[in-house]
Amino acid sequence: MFVSNLFLIPRQLVVLFIEVYQRTLSPDHGLLVGLYPYGFCRFYPSCSEYAKAAIQKYGIVKGGTKALWRILRCNPWTQPSINEINN
Repeated sequence: MFVSNLFLIPRQLVVLFIEVYQRTLSPDHGLLVGLYPYGFCRFYPSCSEYAKAAIQKYGIVKGGTKALWRILRCNPWTQPSINEINN
């Protein structure tokens, strides 16, 4: 039991960093939310929410890769969309 929880500590730390980012710097969730009343992110859920869910579900390596791919697709030429965490 203790050993399995020990392996989850890095995952929990990354999720904690994402949550700190969301509360402070994120234009959709943090202190800057007033500047963008209709939201800033082109995707739903936002990239940080997607990253948090992907890392919680798949772990740092696979979830982080999915999150990085999502962030790389966030540009003016991509159509806004709704993305779910799936296989």
